[in-house]
Amino acid sequence: MIIVKAQFTTNKVVGKGTGYKRLRKHLKLWVGLVISAVAVWFALSGINFGQVGDSFSRLNWWWILASLIPYFLNLFMKITRWQLLFSPSPKIRLGRLWATLNISYLFNTVLPARLGEIVRAYALSRSERISPVRVLSTIFLEKIMDVMTMFIFLIFLLPFLSLGDDIKQAAFITGGLVVVAFLVCMLMAAFRKQSEALVRWVLRIVPSRFREPIFGLVREVLDVLGILLDFKLSLNLWAQSVVLWLMIVVNYMFVAFALNIPLKFELGMVLLIALNLGMVVPSAPGYIGVFEALVKVSLLPFFPGQESMLVSLGLLLHITGYLPVIILGAYYTWAEGLSFGKVPATPSVEEISAEAASHHPVEAEPTVSTKK
Repeated sequence: MIIVKAQFTTNKVVGKGTGYKRLRKHLKLWVGLVISAVAVWFALSGINFGQVGDSFSRLNWWWILASLIPYFLNLFMKITRWQLLFSPSPKIRLGRLWATLNISYLFNTVLPARLGEIVRAYALSRSERISPVRVLSTIFLEKIMDVMTMFIFLIFLLPFLSLGDDIKQAAFITGGLVVVAFLVCMLMAAFRKQSEALVRWVLRIVPSRFREPIFGLVREVLDVLGILLDFKLSLNLWAQSVVLWLMIVVNYMFVAFALNIPLKFELGMVLLIALNLGMVVPSAPGYIGVFEALVKVSLLPFFPGQESMLVSLGLLLHITGYLPVIILGAYYTWAEGLSFGKVPATPSVEEISAEAASHHPVEAEPTVSTKK
């Protein structure tokens, strides 16, 4: 039986460092549980459980079945986009990516600390003999594109929403800063040699034993960002990113229609942005409570006094959004011979950067002249 276990090329420090990591992991878990408990209290406050039960008793199952179409289109487009992120390497079979993605969703749902992404990297690296850091770099770029897509949606959506000027201004500034940060990273990837020389110069203030690992990690990030410098490939990736998330908006609308909730497209967009950006908050496994609270807080300004209806929507979205991938993930976990007996440890930045450094030859340090 294959055991999913994260193993880096560097040796882990035992003793005091290990105790600190264990304490940090437990602290994250307890913080997540507390946040989830508060979120559950907030989500359930002011609701009528009789109305919630009545909403589910009158559920329109045809809309639930219809919602599965954009749902699975979204999953399919995620694996086609992920396949492109390995360019220019040989294409990985879509079936392999499909299985690995669903396995990662299962681990993300039932385990704390979002271990699914680590499982995704190591499960695929074992089956395809790809460096785990290479897989993690594609996941990293995937997350960057998702966050960028959310903020682009937000910037275009704000003029059409009835929100306070202060909220709109804060959202515009935040979105603008994210876009600027992304463009700076792209400039670094475009001017690779100059960027590496600058990073080398900045790293002189870092203790010598950390310089090469950090520099290796920076190079790995620049490698994966370099994919977006290919105009045709980048256009394909961004188009897929936009469409796959629009599929989720349609999915939200269909699920809302099943509860006889008139969720407009722009409000589906609001919900999409709130759920995706809000999920960075620590929570209990499966985002229990946090998911429902985000649905309630994001839509309540547009449905005042409809707390019970919004909690019903949150519960149904949570069930329909996670149940399919849990079932698929469980099947592929069994089919691949994976085990929950040993869950991969979350790697530290030092371990990831050391692994990244091992994939780049050590070069002489270029210097950046400070003379005018």
